[in-house]
Amino acid sequence: MKKIYPLVILILLSFQVKAQKLPKGFEAGDRTKTNLNFGWKFHLGNLKTTPTAINFDDSSWENVSIPHNPQLVSYELDSIKETWVQEKYLRDVSWYRKKIDLRADDSQKVFLEFEAVHNATELWVNGKKVGNYAVNGYIPFHFDITNFVKFGEENTIAIKADNTYNQTIAPDPHRTDYVKFGGLYRDLYLVTTNKLHVNYNWEAFDAGVHITTPTVNKNNGTVTVKTTVKNENPTTKNTKIITNIINKDGYVIKKLISEINVDGNSTHTFRQTATIEEDFHVWSPDTPYLYRVNSVIYDNETPVDFVENKFGFRKFSLEKGKGFVLNGEPLFLVGANRHQNYPNIGDAVPNSFHYNEALQYKKAGMNIIRLSHYTQDDAFIEACDELGILIYEEPSTWIEWGDDNWFTNLEKATRTMIRNHRNHPSIIVWGAGINHRGPVPRMQTVAKEEDPYRLTASASAPWDGPKNEGVTDVHATMDYRRTEFPESAFTMVMEHGSSPNAEVNQFHISRYKGNKNNFAAITWLGADYNHLQPDIIDDQWSRDFMTTYGVLSPYRVPKPVYYWYQSELVKKPIVHIADETASKDGKVRVYSNCQEVALYQNGKLIARQLPDNDITKANLNHPSFTFKYNWKNGTLKAIGYSNGEKVTEFIRQKEGNPHHIKVTYNIEDKPFYAGGSDIRLVYASIVDANGEVVTSAKTEVQFSISGVGEIIDNGKIYANPALVYNGVAAIYVKGTDETGSITVTAKGKGLKSGKATINTIKYNTDEITNQAKPIYDFPIERVDIGGDKQLVQFEWQNWTGSSNNDLKYNLKNTDIEVEISANKKINWLGNGSSMIGDLSFMGTDGIYIEEGELTLKFTNIKAGKYTLETFHHARKTNIKLTNDIEVTVEDAEGSFTRVSDDHIVNYFNNDSTGERQPIAIQSTFISDGSTPVVLKFKNSNKEGTLWINGFILKQRNQ
Repeated sequence: MKKIYPLVILILLSFQVKAQKLPKGFEAGDRTKTNLNFGWKFHLGNLKTTPTAINFDDSSWENVSIPHNPQLVSYELDSIKETWVQEKYLRDVSWYRKKIDLRADDSQKVFLEFEAVHNATELWVNGKKVGNYAVNGYIPFHFDITNFVKFGEENTIAIKADNTYNQTIAPDPHRTDYVKFGGLYRDLYLVTTNKLHVNYNWEAFDAGVHITTPTVNKNNGTVTVKTTVKNENPTTKNTKIITNIINKDGYVIKKLISEINVDGNSTHTFRQTATIEEDFHVWSPDTPYLYRVNSVIYDNETPVDFVENKFGFRKFSLEKGKGFVLNGEPLFLVGANRHQNYPNIGDAVPNSFHYNEALQYKKAGMNIIRLSHYTQDDAFIEACDELGILIYEEPSTWIEWGDDNWFTNLEKATRTMIRNHRNHPSIIVWGAGINHRGPVPRMQTVAKEEDPYRLTASASAPWDGPKNEGVTDVHATMDYRRTEFPESAFTMVMEHGSSPNAEVNQFHISRYKGNKNNFAAITWLGADYNHLQPDIIDDQWSRDFMTTYGVLSPYRVPKPVYYWYQSELVKKPIVHIADETASKDGKVRVYSNCQEVALYQNGKLIARQLPDNDITKANLNHPSFTFKYNWKNGTLKAIGYSNGEKVTEFIRQKEGNPHHIKVTYNIEDKPFYAGGSDIRLVYASIVDANGEVVTSAKTEVQFSISGVGEIIDNGKIYANPALVYNGVAAIYVKGTDETGSITVTAKGKGLKSGKATINTIKYNTDEITNQAKPIYDFPIERVDIGGDKQLVQFEWQNWTGSSNNDLKYNLKNTDIEVEISANKKINWLGNGSSMIGDLSFMGTDGIYIEEGELTLKFTNIKAGKYTLETFHHARKTNIKLTNDIEVTVEDAEGSFTRVSDDHIVNYFNNDSTGERQPIAIQSTFISDGSTPVVLKFKNSNKEGTLWINGFILKQRNQ
């Protein structure tokens, strides 16, 4: 059946429909967010008639999906004879059209949200011009189209993406060592909201959501959430916000509620702060723990809007003699620079590629990425948050700058970048300089106005500008030779040399680790990329259109240097023999974090040796092992030893003649979405009979495809047949609108062909349901028990009593009744006396018995699973403290008895718990909703008293 374009999207704003799709506890109000990546009509270049009218005939236009590059390019940039100023190449206008059926009503707000467009954008809806955005091509923006749409009818959207050379939009009009591609190259969304809604972060300093963590201690932290609500109604609205701080398992650990009247056509910023003491975790590269901040906006008692962000608790500083200190511990940062583009498709990169590349850097052990030299995709930042990779991000510049209009746009772009990404824990540095030229006061002041909590870096060069941090916090320099260090500045080498065999990388990293004022070594570069020729053409500057010194190839295939990073930075035992692009010329290079490596050829020992003892590698954790051996044939085996014992081994056989092709996909463990917005790289590795990649192979590879997929190729970029680089050819595939299997076959002259199959699934365009995760909002009951003058713990309920008439208590949040009983006299202590230690006010008083058994009974408790933490610190100084407590739980599953060992250290001071909380016992139980739950506590020692100072009761998800 012939496909009908453009695709019609039905936007259903019914709360009841959405509520059925959302996970447990998640409330979206009236907000919808629909992915518009699919079903566009595209035309390259201007037309005689501006294609904005509703009835414009676009039937001859190309059918495309977003992310979209208007012009595919060859691996070598079409061998274009143009300098890196790039005044003409790819500098075209692109037109996109789409029809949308908007089933909503005029009580809603409607927005088009763009993640980024190259380079200036003009928007028409239903033939009327909405506006233009001509600030920067690497940052997000939005248009309010409420007054232009027809509710309940079909609407026509026309977008002009203008990538022409521009004097006012950075990095134009100047040279750059990266290509300015065009088009709608990042995601595009249709957003509808109530007129009472949270606005976009980038609208103002106080806009959207701004999360900071002003206090981060070892065991607790403070988080502040500023949420700006815009009331676009003409009347005042009684506005309430409920903000939940949610742990990684979905449990609400703090609930913040604020309420105020917001005048019509005005905004209000709610400021809410919480301290997290229980369930506290810090964010770091080793433990990238993320909390969720979910806020729901209410018009009176009706939920009308929501926002959700993630954050992490971490603090960092620069300290003399330590360098970069994260959460109290010095950390030397090692990583790479990243350009976002890929061969052929340029900047039009799907989110799956952004995540996968971040994962590759993480698996290499890297803990920092510099986003050079422009603001990058939200998907990559989010991946770094999740994986634990620190980020240095900067606005789009390179060497030169423009006039005041140019700087004004750059300032706007910098503010948008910071406001959009300020909640991400991965980001630690904002660029406040212009690459090669060093610190720029105007950029420093903008960055610090927007975000005084992060560092700024200078983007300096060793050949001009100040030889220190200047007005910024960090001297970020380039070092491809052997640049002198500043006398006192904290320094990161933001770009250092790299080589496929890792020798250059080891030299620079070791050198920078040798000075305590240096705290980071970031290689140029993560993955090879396209660049044009410099504006000075001579023997010194002439170069290829693709770099060759990345840690990954342009198609993100690891080079030998990648495995050295693993050996230096990853904790698991590693030994790796570099392939023949690095093991050559009489040297076999082995990368390992073992103490010794033995190298065998065909079972015969070549040598067993320690890591390279070279002064240029003296400060590394694990220098490479260089074996001076001319490997001509046979099998090499490297065995890694630590403490004299074999730990791991690696085998590599000498490359033979090309034999067959092995086909794989770059991402095989994540969903592959149909429709063309998502894509996959297909790798065709030319291997010998033993399965070794033949890095010297030159055979071209012809790809073919069957099933519900297409090869990305316009027939003009020499993509198919594909050239082989270091033994691997690559091509991109995308899915059609239908779902199912795709099989790619690769053939080469004289080789046995190979093939591999992958399946596609349908993409859900409802981005809220895509991202929403369950919220388990179970009340947490914290009860402090004590006598008449008890000192109540902050934010705890106080159960105060003095006799056997005070042995029942109704919990405030759940109506659960708790009863205390004993077979001996129950005593109450609450005489105003104090003690020291964590939770000291809770632990300083309570109830106790001098012998026998204490019982807690919970009735009227809902069916479910619960955890109960009870505290048992003895306060009477004339009786021995005890930590030997037997606990019996009687619940819906029966009876279970154990002797508690939850608190392993005895206390010997009744007036102090030191820096620990009082003795505690953690119990779990199941309630059937009707039968009471009983916990019995018994002192296992004959001497001493048995106490209960308080308890914390939490319901858990089944």
